[in-house]
Amino acid sequence: MEKSRIVVEEMMLNVEQEKKLPEDMIKKCAGVAIFPSMVKGGFFVGGAYGKGVVLKYKNGVWTGPAFITIGAGSFGLQFGAQSVDLILVILGEKTMDAFMRSKFKLGADVAVAAGPVGAQATAATEILLRGGIYSYSRTKGAFIGISLEGAGIGSNTGLNQAYYGNTGNTQVILAGTVKPPESGQKLIAALNKLK
Repeated sequence: MEKSRIVVEEMMLNVEQEKKLPEDMIKKCAGVAIFPSMVKGGFFVGGAYGKGVVLKYKNGVWTGPAFITIGAGSFGLQFGAQSVDLILVILGEKTMDAFMRSKFKLGADVAVAAGPVGAQATAATEILLRGGIYSYSRTKGAFIGISLEGAGIGSNTGLNQAYYGNTGNTQVILAGTVKPPESGQKLIAALNKLK
C-alpha cells in the first residue's frame, strides 16, 4: 500500500510534462490499478508478475483500495529482468465492472492500449470515448505507454483479508462499505490531490 502511494506521489512531482502520467486521465477515470515494482524478465520465454491495488472512482469518491495481482507470459528473443512501476487507468464504469470479474484478461475482455503522454493525452481516442484501459509503466523516472495484451488480472483475497480483517472480497471493498486502514486512506488522499 505504501509503495503504491509513493508511486502516485512521485508521479505528481515530475515536472517534465512528457515524463509524467497525464493527470487529466486520472480526472476522467472510473478507477486506477497501481502495481509498484512489477517484475518483468525472461530468457527466451518471458513473463511479468506483480501485486498491486485497485481503487474505484465514482461520484467524486475513491473507494478501496483492494489488493490484486497481474501476470503475463511472452515468447521471443528476450533476455534479462527489470522492475517497473505500472499504472492502469480504467475509463468507463462498464470497463471498471469488467475489470473486477474473475479471470479478467487485458485486451480480450476490454480494449487496452499504451497510454498517451504529453500533448497526446488530451486527444479524443476510442478508449476515451467508449471506455477501456490505458497502461503506463515507469522505469528510471519516466512514465511511458506499455502494451499489456493478454495479461491476466485477479483478486488477492488473502491480502485483502489480512489488510481489512472483516472481508477479503474485492467487490465489497470497492463498494465502499468498509473503511480502509490508515495506509489506504493516505493513498486515497494522494489521488485526491490529482482530482
